[in-house]
Amino acid sequence: MDGVLKGFFVVGAVMLVGYILGKTNALGPHGTKVLSTLTFLVGLPSLMFSLIASRHISDVLSTTGLISVATAAAMMAVFAIIGAIARWGVRRTTIGALATGIVNSTNLGVPLSSYVLGSATYVTPIMLFQLAVITPIALTILDLSDPDAEKPSIGRILATPFRNPVTVAAILGIIVSAVGIQVPELILDPLSLIAQVTVPLMLIIFGMSLHGLSPRGTNGDGAPTTVAVILKSAVQPVLAWVLAVFVFRLDAFSTFVVTACAILPTGQNVVLYAVRYRVGQGLAQSTAVITSVLAVPLLLGAAWLLN
Repeated sequence: MDGVLKGFFVVGAVMLVGYILGKTNALGPHGTKVLSTLTFLVGLPSLMFSLIASRHISDVLSTTGLISVATAAAMMAVFAIIGAIARWGVRRTTIGALATGIVNSTNLGVPLSSYVLGSATYVTPIMLFQLAVITPIALTILDLSDPDAEKPSIGRILATPFRNPVTVAAILGIIVSAVGIQVPELILDPLSLIAQVTVPLMLIIFGMSLHGLSPRGTNGDGAPTTVAVILKSAVQPVLAWVLAVFVFRLDAFSTFVVTACAILPTGQNVVLYAVRYRVGQGLAQSTAVITSVLAVPLLLGAAWLLN
Protein backbone atom coordinates (compact mmCIF):
# COMPACT_ATOMS: atom_id res chain seq x y z
CA MET A 1 0.00 0.00 0.00
CA ASP A 2 2.85 2.38 0.83
CA GLY A 3 4.24 2.03 -2.70
CA VAL A 4 0.95 3.06 -4.29
CA LEU A 5 0.57 6.10 -2.05
CA LYS A 6 4.22 7.12 -2.43
CA GLY A 7 4.05 6.92 -6.23
CA PHE A 8 0.97 9.14 -6.37
CA PHE A 9 2.40 11.59 -3.84
CA VAL A 10 5.56 12.12 -5.91
CA VAL A 11 3.58 12.65 -9.11
CA GLY A 12 1.10 14.97 -7.40
CA ALA A 13 3.83 17.08 -5.85
CA VAL A 14 5.50 17.77 -9.21
CA MET A 15 2.13 18.51 -10.83
CA LEU A 16 1.42 20.99 -8.02
CA VAL A 17 4.62 22.84 -8.89
CA GLY A 18 3.38 23.14 -12.47
CA TYR A 19 -0.06 24.31 -11.33
CA ILE A 20 1.51 27.06 -9.18
CA LEU A 21 3.65 28.17 -12.12
CA GLY A 22 0.55 28.33 -14.30
CA LYS A 23 -1.57 30.13 -11.71
CA THR A 24 1.09 32.76 -11.00
CA ASN A 25 2.00 33.07 -14.71
CA ALA A 26 5.64 32.87 -13.61
CA LEU A 27 6.82 31.71 -17.05
CA GLY A 28 4.80 34.26 -19.00
CA PRO A 29 1.91 33.79 -21.43
CA HIS A 30 3.86 31.39 -23.65
CA GLY A 31 5.42 29.27 -20.90
CA THR A 32 3.34 26.15 -21.55
CA LYS A 33 3.92 26.34 -25.31
CA VAL A 34 7.69 26.78 -24.94
CA LEU A 35 8.04 23.91 -22.48
CA SER A 36 5.82 21.62 -24.55
CA THR A 37 7.82 22.41 -27.71
CA LEU A 38 11.10 21.74 -25.90
CA THR A 39 9.78 18.48 -24.52
CA PHE A 40 8.31 17.37 -27.85
CA LEU A 41 11.36 18.19 -29.97
CA VAL A 42 14.17 17.25 -27.58
CA GLY A 43 13.07 15.60 -24.34
CA LEU A 44 10.56 13.01 -25.52
CA PRO A 45 12.68 11.74 -28.45
CA SER A 46 15.63 11.31 -26.05
CA LEU A 47 13.40 9.47 -23.57
CA MET A 48 11.96 7.19 -26.24
CA PHE A 49 15.25 6.23 -27.81
CA SER A 50 17.07 5.64 -24.52
CA LEU A 51 14.22 3.51 -23.13
CA ILE A 52 13.58 1.38 -26.22
CA ALA A 53 17.21 0.95 -27.25
CA SER A 54 18.22 -0.22 -23.77
CA ARG A 55 15.58 -2.99 -23.68
CA HIS A 56 15.21 -6.15 -25.71
CA ILE A 57 12.24 -6.17 -28.04
CA SER A 58 11.34 -9.68 -26.83
CA ASP A 59 10.16 -8.17 -23.54
CA VAL A 60 6.73 -7.68 -25.11
CA LEU A 61 6.30 -11.42 -25.64
CA SER A 62 5.51 -12.28 -22.02
CA THR A 63 1.96 -13.35 -21.17
CA THR A 64 1.39 -10.45 -18.79
CA GLY A 65 2.75 -8.07 -21.42
CA LEU A 66 0.51 -9.57 -24.08
CA ILE A 67 -2.58 -9.03 -21.92
CA SER A 68 -1.59 -5.44 -21.14
CA VAL A 69 -1.02 -4.66 -24.80
CA ALA A 70 -4.20 -6.42 -25.94
CA THR A 71 -6.45 -4.65 -23.45
CA ALA A 72 -5.00 -1.23 -24.28
CA ALA A 73 -5.40 -1.82 -28.01
CA ALA A 74 -8.96 -3.05 -27.49
CA MET A 75 -9.97 0.06 -25.52
CA MET A 76 -8.47 2.35 -28.14
CA ALA A 77 -10.30 0.51 -30.90
CA VAL A 78 -13.61 0.76 -29.03
CA PHE A 79 -13.13 4.50 -28.47
CA ALA A 80 -12.25 5.00 -32.14
CA ILE A 81 -15.44 3.19 -33.21
CA ILE A 82 -17.57 5.24 -30.82
CA GLY A 83 -15.85 8.43 -31.97
CA ALA A 84 -16.54 7.60 -35.61
CA ILE A 85 -20.21 6.89 -34.91
CA ALA A 86 -20.59 10.05 -32.80
CA ARG A 87 -18.63 12.11 -35.37
CA TRP A 88 -16.20 13.60 -32.88
CA GLY A 89 -13.67 14.17 -35.65
CA VAL A 90 -10.47 12.36 -36.54
CA ARG A 91 -8.17 14.55 -34.45
CA ARG A 92 -10.29 14.64 -31.28
CA THR A 93 -11.00 10.91 -31.58
CA THR A 94 -7.26 10.24 -31.92
CA ILE A 95 -6.51 12.21 -28.73
CA GLY A 96 -9.38 10.40 -26.96
CA ALA A 97 -8.10 7.02 -28.07
CA LEU A 98 -4.66 7.91 -26.75
CA ALA A 99 -6.20 9.03 -23.45
CA THR A 100 -7.95 5.66 -23.26
CA GLY A 101 -5.01 3.44 -24.15
CA ILE A 102 -1.83 5.33 -23.17
CA VAL A 103 -1.18 4.71 -19.48
CA ASN A 104 1.20 6.49 -17.16
CA SER A 105 3.76 3.71 -17.47
CA THR A 106 6.91 5.78 -17.02
CA ASN A 107 6.69 8.29 -14.16
CA LEU A 108 3.93 6.46 -12.25
CA GLY A 109 4.09 2.92 -13.63
CA VAL A 110 7.82 2.47 -12.98
CA PRO A 111 7.78 3.50 -9.28
CA LEU A 112 4.53 1.67 -8.61
CA SER A 113 5.80 -1.44 -10.36
CA SER A 114 9.00 -1.26 -8.32
CA TYR A 115 7.35 -0.57 -4.96
CA VAL A 116 4.22 -2.72 -5.29
CA LEU A 117 5.13 -5.52 -7.72
CA GLY A 118 8.81 -5.85 -6.86
CA SER A 119 10.21 -5.09 -10.33
CA ALA A 120 9.95 -2.32 -12.91
CA THR A 121 10.06 -4.84 -15.76
CA TYR A 122 6.30 -5.46 -15.54
CA VAL A 123 5.54 -2.14 -17.23
CA THR A 124 8.22 -2.57 -19.92
CA PRO A 125 5.86 -4.23 -22.47
CA ILE A 126 3.34 -1.41 -22.07
CA MET A 127 6.09 1.16 -22.39
CA LEU A 128 7.48 -0.39 -25.57
CA PHE A 129 4.02 -0.83 -27.11
CA GLN A 130 3.09 2.79 -26.42
CA LEU A 131 6.38 4.33 -27.50
CA ALA A 132 7.22 2.10 -30.46
CA VAL A 133 3.80 1.37 -31.98
CA ILE A 134 0.90 3.52 -30.79
CA THR A 135 2.63 6.91 -30.55
CA PRO A 136 4.15 6.92 -34.08
CA ILE A 137 0.80 5.88 -35.62
CA ALA A 138 -1.23 8.44 -33.65
CA LEU A 139 1.17 11.32 -34.30
CA THR A 140 1.20 10.52 -38.00
CA ILE A 141 -2.62 10.68 -38.03
CA LEU A 142 -2.53 14.03 -36.20
CA ASP A 143 0.05 15.39 -38.64
CA LEU A 144 -1.88 14.30 -41.74
CA SER A 145 -5.25 15.51 -40.44
CA ASP A 146 -4.04 19.00 -39.53
CA PRO A 147 -6.57 21.38 -41.15
CA ASP A 148 -3.95 24.15 -41.36
CA ALA A 149 -1.55 22.02 -43.37
CA GLU A 150 -1.50 21.83 -47.15
CA LYS A 151 -3.20 18.89 -48.86
CA PRO A 152 -0.51 16.21 -48.72
CA SER A 153 0.85 14.36 -51.71
CA ILE A 154 1.55 10.63 -51.64
CA GLY A 155 5.24 11.34 -51.05
CA ARG A 156 4.43 13.69 -48.19
CA ILE A 157 2.13 11.09 -46.60
CA LEU A 158 4.83 8.42 -46.78
CA ALA A 159 7.43 10.81 -45.37
CA THR A 160 5.25 12.15 -42.53
CA PRO A 161 6.42 9.68 -39.82
CA PHE A 162 10.05 10.55 -40.57
CA ARG A 163 9.52 14.28 -40.04
CA ASN A 164 8.27 13.77 -36.50
CA PRO A 165 11.17 13.61 -33.98
CA VAL A 166 9.21 11.40 -31.57
CA THR A 167 8.43 8.87 -34.28
CA VAL A 168 11.97 8.90 -35.64
CA ALA A 169 13.37 8.26 -32.15
CA ALA A 170 10.98 5.34 -31.66
CA ILE A 171 11.87 3.80 -35.02
CA LEU A 172 15.61 4.13 -34.36
CA GLY A 173 15.14 2.63 -30.90
CA ILE A 174 13.27 -0.36 -32.36
CA ILE A 175 16.03 -0.96 -34.92
CA VAL A 176 18.77 -0.77 -32.31
CA SER A 177 16.86 -3.05 -29.93
CA ALA A 178 15.90 -5.62 -32.57
CA VAL A 179 19.36 -5.84 -34.12
CA GLY A 180 21.08 -5.88 -30.74
CA ILE A 181 23.34 -2.90 -31.37
CA GLN A 182 25.26 -1.74 -28.30
CA VAL A 183 24.95 2.05 -28.23
CA PRO A 184 28.20 3.70 -27.07
CA GLU A 185 27.99 5.41 -23.69
CA LEU A 186 29.19 8.68 -25.22
CA ILE A 187 25.95 8.73 -27.22
CA LEU A 188 23.54 7.12 -24.78
CA ASP A 189 24.60 9.03 -21.64
CA PRO A 190 23.69 12.53 -22.92
CA LEU A 191 20.35 11.22 -24.19
CA SER A 192 19.67 9.51 -20.86
CA LEU A 193 20.53 12.74 -19.03
CA ILE A 194 18.01 14.69 -21.13
CA ALA A 195 15.48 11.88 -20.66
CA GLN A 196 15.72 12.25 -16.89
CA VAL A 197 14.27 15.78 -17.03
CA THR A 198 11.59 14.89 -19.58
CA VAL A 199 9.17 13.17 -17.19
CA PRO A 200 9.25 16.00 -14.63
CA LEU A 201 8.77 18.49 -17.48
CA MET A 202 5.70 16.60 -18.72
CA LEU A 203 4.26 16.63 -15.21
CA ILE A 204 4.96 20.36 -14.86
CA ILE A 205 3.33 21.04 -18.25
CA PHE A 206 0.36 18.96 -17.14
CA GLY A 207 0.10 20.92 -13.89
CA MET A 208 0.35 24.26 -15.70
CA SER A 209 -2.36 23.24 -18.14
CA LEU A 210 -4.73 22.43 -15.26
CA HIS A 211 -4.97 26.10 -14.28
CA GLY A 212 -8.39 27.31 -15.42
CA LEU A 213 -9.50 23.84 -16.50
CA SER A 214 -13.24 23.28 -16.22
CA PRO A 215 -14.15 19.89 -14.72
CA ARG A 216 -16.88 19.58 -17.38
CA GLY A 217 -14.40 19.92 -20.19
CA THR A 218 -14.49 22.40 -23.06
CA ASN A 219 -15.61 22.52 -26.68
CA GLY A 220 -17.81 19.45 -26.49
CA ASP A 221 -15.26 17.29 -24.68
CA GLY A 222 -17.74 16.13 -22.00
CA ALA A 223 -19.05 13.05 -23.82
CA PRO A 224 -15.63 11.87 -25.13
CA THR A 225 -14.16 12.33 -21.65
CA THR A 226 -16.91 10.24 -20.05
CA VAL A 227 -16.39 7.43 -22.57
CA ALA A 228 -12.59 7.55 -22.15
CA VAL A 229 -12.79 7.42 -18.34
CA ILE A 230 -15.25 4.49 -18.36
CA LEU A 231 -13.14 2.50 -20.81
CA LYS A 232 -9.85 3.30 -19.05
CA SER A 233 -10.78 2.96 -15.38
CA ALA A 234 -13.59 0.37 -15.51
CA VAL A 235 -13.66 -1.73 -18.67
CA GLN A 236 -9.92 -2.20 -19.20
CA PRO A 237 -9.14 -3.53 -15.68
CA VAL A 238 -12.12 -5.88 -15.83
CA LEU A 239 -11.08 -7.13 -19.28
CA ALA A 240 -7.49 -7.66 -18.07
CA TRP A 241 -8.76 -9.65 -15.07
CA VAL A 242 -11.05 -11.78 -17.25
CA LEU A 243 -8.26 -12.60 -19.70
CA ALA A 244 -5.84 -13.41 -16.89
CA VAL A 245 -8.24 -15.68 -14.99
CA PHE A 246 -10.37 -17.36 -17.63
CA VAL A 247 -8.25 -17.31 -20.81
CA PHE A 248 -4.61 -17.52 -19.75
CA ARG A 249 -5.33 -18.96 -16.27
CA LEU A 250 -2.56 -17.01 -14.57
CA ASP A 251 -1.69 -17.31 -10.90
CA ALA A 252 -2.98 -14.79 -8.36
CA PHE A 253 0.12 -12.57 -8.43
CA SER A 254 0.30 -12.41 -12.24
CA THR A 255 -3.41 -11.62 -12.33
CA PHE A 256 -2.81 -8.73 -9.93
CA VAL A 257 0.07 -7.52 -12.12
CA VAL A 258 -2.01 -7.24 -15.31
CA THR A 259 -4.97 -5.76 -13.43
CA ALA A 260 -2.77 -3.15 -11.75
CA CYS A 261 -1.16 -2.24 -15.08
CA ALA A 262 -4.62 -1.78 -16.61
CA ILE A 263 -5.65 0.52 -13.75
CA LEU A 264 -2.73 2.91 -14.30
CA PRO A 265 -4.13 6.34 -15.28
CA THR A 266 -3.81 8.21 -18.55
CA GLY A 267 -0.23 9.30 -19.26
CA GLN A 268 0.78 12.96 -19.17
CA ASN A 269 2.30 12.67 -22.63
CA VAL A 270 -1.25 12.60 -24.02
CA VAL A 271 -1.75 16.09 -22.61
CA LEU A 272 1.54 17.11 -24.23
CA TYR A 273 0.30 15.87 -27.61
CA ALA A 274 -3.04 17.66 -27.16
CA VAL A 275 -1.25 20.93 -26.36
CA ARG A 276 1.20 20.45 -29.21
CA TYR A 277 -1.47 19.73 -31.84
CA ARG A 278 -4.06 22.17 -30.40
CA VAL A 279 -6.89 19.65 -30.22
CA GLY A 280 -8.76 17.83 -27.44
CA GLN A 281 -6.84 19.53 -24.66
CA GLY A 282 -9.83 19.51 -22.29
CA LEU A 283 -10.45 15.86 -23.13
CA ALA A 284 -6.84 14.84 -22.43
CA GLN A 285 -6.55 16.92 -19.25
CA SER A 286 -9.87 15.84 -17.74
CA THR A 287 -9.33 12.16 -18.53
CA ALA A 288 -5.83 12.25 -17.03
CA VAL A 289 -7.05 13.96 -13.85
CA ILE A 290 -10.10 11.76 -13.31
CA THR A 291 -8.32 8.47 -14.04
CA SER A 292 -5.47 9.51 -11.72
CA VAL A 293 -7.92 10.17 -8.89
CA LEU A 294 -9.74 6.88 -9.52
CA ALA A 295 -6.50 4.91 -9.76
CA VAL A 296 -5.71 5.32 -6.05
CA PRO A 297 -8.77 3.47 -4.65
CA LEU A 298 -8.80 1.05 -7.59
CA LEU A 299 -5.18 -0.01 -7.05
CA LEU A 300 -5.68 -0.33 -3.31
CA GLY A 301 -8.84 -2.37 -3.92
CA ALA A 302 -7.11 -4.63 -6.44
CA ALA A 303 -4.20 -5.20 -4.04
CA TRP A 304 -6.64 -6.18 -1.29
CA LEU A 305 -8.84 -8.44 -3.46
CA LEU A 306 -6.20 -10.13 -5.61
CA ASN A 307 -3.12 -10.23 -3.43
